[in-house]
Amino acid sequence: MIPQKAIIENYRKKYIEGQLVDLSPITEKDLVDIVRLRNHPKMMYCFNQSHELTLSEQMLWYQKYLQRDDDLYWSIKDKHDNIIGTNRIYGITYDKCKQGSLMIDTAYAMTAPYAAEAIMLSLDFAFDVLGINIVINEDRHDNKNMNSISRFLGFQLLRITDIRGVAYNYYELYKENYNREAVEELIRLWMMR
Repeated sequence: MIPQKAIIENYRKKYIEGQLVDLSPITEKDLVDIVRLRNHPKMMYCFNQSHELTLSEQMLWYQKYLQRDDDLYWSIKDKHDNIIGTNRIYGITYDKCKQGSLMIDTAYAMTAPYAAEAIMLSLDFAFDVLGINIVINEDRHDNKNMNSISRFLGFQLLRITDIRGVAYNYYELYKENYNREAVEELIRLWMMR
């Protein structure tokens, strides 16, 4: 058992509030929206998803998720409580975790820095609440937007990996290289518009 297990269990019941978005623990009622978002052609491509998910497949995944003690999965909600995406940290150990499953509804993606803030909130949680030292991220090699956000946050590209026959950039972010201030400034400037 990882030492953060009690924290993870507790945060499966808590919102994490941001300025533009909130991270809300995934619940069964969110699954319909998750399936809708995951089945968008762009998301299927970015996640290397071979077929359209069904609600029953997502429900089965969710039931397994609830049994894990090293995984936090959030819906990203705008300030009107609409689900506009998802984000996750998983594979949580004593000193590292993976960040991923990030998606923002294409209708919202380019309207505000939602993705940057959602990642920032999950990184803040990993570093400051769980005490993680290293966060790993894998972005599809040709996903220019996500690769740009990862580099902006301070992730360092270590290598290109193969996931189910597709090239992904394997990044690591050490706490001391986390560029949180840049995201805060981006959000501040966007809110001043």
